[in-house]
Amino acid sequence: MLITIIAFIIVFGLLVTVHEYGHMFFAKRAGIMCPEFAIGMGPKILSFRKDETLYTIRLLPVGGYVRMAGDGLEDAPVQPGMHIRIKLNDQDEITHVILDDQHKFQQIEALEVKKVDLEEDMYIEGIAAYDELRHRYTIAEKAFYVEHGSLIQIAPRDRQFTHKKPLQKFLTLFAGPLFNFILAFVLLLGLAYYQGTPTTTIDQVAEGMAAEQIGLKKGDTITEIGDKKVNRFRDVQSALKATDGQETEVKVTRNGKTITKTFKPEKYEVAVSKNKKHTEFKLGILPKKEHSLVDPIIYAGEETLRYGKYIFVAVVSMIGSIFTGDFSFDMLNGPVGIYKNVDTVVKTGIINLIGWTAALSVNLGIMNLLPIPALDGGRILFVLYEAIFRKPANKKAETVIIAAGAVFVMIIMILVTWNDIQRYFL
Repeated sequence: MLITIIAFIIVFGLLVTVHEYGHMFFAKRAGIMCPEFAIGMGPKILSFRKDETLYTIRLLPVGGYVRMAGDGLEDAPVQPGMHIRIKLNDQDEITHVILDDQHKFQQIEALEVKKVDLEEDMYIEGIAAYDELRHRYTIAEKAFYVEHGSLIQIAPRDRQFTHKKPLQKFLTLFAGPLFNFILAFVLLLGLAYYQGTPTTTIDQVAEGMAAEQIGLKKGDTITEIGDKKVNRFRDVQSALKATDGQETEVKVTRNGKTITKTFKPEKYEVAVSKNKKHTEFKLGILPKKEHSLVDPIIYAGEETLRYGKYIFVAVVSMIGSIFTGDFSFDMLNGPVGIYKNVDTVVKTGIINLIGWTAALSVNLGIMNLLPIPALDGGRILFVLYEAIFRKPANKKAETVIIAAGAVFVMIIMILVTWNDIQRYFL
């Protein structure tokens, strides 16, 4: 159990860290201020600050986030009705908004906030205690919140997500899923370099299957299946699929001679989702693996695309099942379901766990691109709207839609988690 817990934390932490780092990587290159980068949710366990970003590890290993200034997802620390203290510079601009008592500032002013705008016009307006009159103070170019004894920079207008160009916004949002796809490629590339890549030469023949029945042997090299030439192992799979299970010929070279055999591929159905199956045809061999410099790169790319195709088909099938009435929460896995899968896979060895992590990373990337407002895909839709119509979507409408999407996602996560608990533990 301890190994499963450690593996779950590592796998989940890796996927979330890479995803959120993708967002932050492109955000910072677009000049967007990122106040916090968090792994996990809930109370902070560890934290450290580097430059303007606070890096935190939180108690619950079920997610993470990167806070971006002006992304519409964070609550402003200053709201109308609050009593705050401010420090001004010689131009009567606010340099510090003081929200606690853990400070050593002198010559500060008490203010009852009436109006505040920290996105567009950058000001705080309120009743000053020293004369009980209403004043409007502009935020200085470099200003800070003072909270819990720490200085947190207030993002200037030009460093906020909302004021960036559509392309910069798109890249920042798309980067999370993109980094998940890159992670999958890197993991599969590492496995390919470690294990080698499959060739067209037979290493093992499965007992009782077609290859054994027609007399294929270890060391035979497959050159042709049906009317399709075989130059690499991927060609074997595509050629078998092209037969559609019909009797066909296979040509192999053995000791420098070409041998032709007739066989019927064996049909297998692989569950892509609860109501969707993928048909495969097998010869019944395991390929010999070889180490090279270039082949692992091609192999890792092909496998990443293959994972993406299967997962995309599964997601489309799941969405379609909502309209056909065949939808079931068994099609989805939350943190509990992922933990159970980790428990199953980790028992088969580290190699399988790495391959499964790559598939899960692709899955996370695709799921985050769904056009649901709280997810990256939904927010990208608002950016595309801005790019097409040359103006941003209504800010209030966007905030309400994203909030509604977040509530929807949270409800789905709760239902999926409860379903996973019932399915695996009750």
